[in-house]
Amino acid sequence: MMPEFELHFEWEESPRSRAAEFAATWARLEMRAGGATITKVEARRNQSVRSGIYIPLYPIAESMVRNWWPLWEEWRSDGADERHRLLEAREGFALPDVRFYPTETRMRIQWGPPTTHAPDGADILFLTQGECQVAKESVQAEFRRLVEGVLERLRTRAAGDRGLQAEWDAEQRAFCEKAARLGLDPFSLPAEAAAEVEGLSALVAGELADDLYDAVSWQDLGKGGRAVRQFVGSALATEGAAGDWERVVRELAIRGAENPWQEGHQVAGALRAMLRWEGPLPQGFDTALGQQLGAMSVREFGTGRELEAIAAPTQRGSPMIGVSGGRAEPRRRFLVCRALGGFLARGGAALVTGRGTERQRRNLAFAAEFLAPAAAIRERLPQGRLGEEDLAELAATLTVSEWVIRHQVENHGLAEIAD
Repeated sequence: MMPEFELHFEWEESPRSRAAEFAATWARLEMRAGGATITKVEARRNQSVRSGIYIPLYPIAESMVRNWWPLWEEWRSDGADERHRLLEAREGFALPDVRFYPTETRMRIQWGPPTTHAPDGADILFLTQGECQVAKESVQAEFRRLVEGVLERLRTRAAGDRGLQAEWDAEQRAFCEKAARLGLDPFSLPAEAAAEVEGLSALVAGELADDLYDAVSWQDLGKGGRAVRQFVGSALATEGAAGDWERVVRELAIRGAENPWQEGHQVAGALRAMLRWEGPLPQGFDTALGQQLGAMSVREFGTGRELEAIAAPTQRGSPMIGVSGGRAEPRRRFLVCRALGGFLARGGAALVTGRGTERQRRNLAFAAEFLAPAAAIRERLPQGRLGEEDLAELAATLTVSEWVIRHQVENHGLAEIAD
């Protein structure tokens, strides 16, 4: 059975002196998709037709490594991005005009029309044009084979790789680390799992991606990544209110805390001092914050319950906060504060999950201390051990859940709680 997509290459000796990495990777290349030969050309000088082209494969490998994640997961409908065109790698050599349009599982490939694409003046005419859809994993596997073939060829020819090997190793190492964080064996992943792991890198990056890996199963990575990217994009497209949020983020940058929860506790105390707030927060504290620092907006964040809340900056730097639906008011209030804590810590987008990572412990400690300061609880403690009624009364007084009171009492050693 003919493969859906195939790159067939054979190493050749370069016909003239070239850069070492080009000479070492000179090859005859045939590219086929959906039963058609994309590299079918007419060499007009000698009026011959052949199915392959002679080029160095190094530029193609370099382009693939540089654009690895966008090529597979950056979904484009117009093909305007040069990273999705094979011509991006031509570097003066003849290449067909091939465009790649990825979706979740498929790759739409377009090539042509017949023309010459050889800036060095080579007398080559590409003869075919067409379009087909193939399994994305088959295209990815072939380009992975080409990259690894080029790197092996450079090693055997003792030619420099301009850092290509290090960049490729970093890409593959990052993949393995992400798979391991999901509890998966990176060397025996189902194809669907590999696609989800690789796809997330094109959607979100940095701490947002780390929190997603920690919080959701591999089956939900794509869904979660798209929801996060959509929310962050919506915030960046919103003008927001002018205010002092950027200054506040700078002034609340706390370093040197012994552990994450202490950092969250210190930031909450510093923010309360800045606002001159003591005791219970006002019921509409988000409105009160807006009056002093610039309005922050709160809206629904429509994901599964593993991703509980999110914060992202608007154009003017004020926070837009999203909270997953169906939450009781005390819980919703707590999640808003956790997202706010993440925003203040980063000055950018932050995700709230139920995992016990350092970032999550930090924003949890911020929310608990901001809503129910340990000092305010200490002032209201009854004599002796705390019972359930005492916890409920303190929670009602400070307008938080009993869980927050228990958390503060236990973490700060304020009193003994009766079983």
